[in-house]
Amino acid sequence: METMKMTTITVSEKTQRELLRVAAELQAHRGEKVGYEEAIEHLLLKSKRNPELLRKAMVGSGIPIEEFRKVRREGRAEDKKHEEYLERRYLS
Repeated sequence: METMKMTTITVSEKTQRELLRVAAELQAHRGEKVGYEEAIEHLLLKSKRNPELLRKAMVGSGIPIEEFRKVRREGRAEDKKHEEYLERRYLS
């Protein structure tokens, strides 16, 4: 079992309320208790996904659309594996 070093962060009351809202939405979706750690990890993972930004970066790069689609599929598969890992880690 992995030992995790914990730390404390300070956030405004507004940010804390929003984080609590995100955690509540995740909890409702998953049907299990979700804490701040899972909510933050969800937001971090979500922030890394931006297909529109990737598409804009690829436009004019000379990369064929088939290659773009292949890379996008691989990225989505990687994201799904990471989400499954997080669910196994925190929901098991």
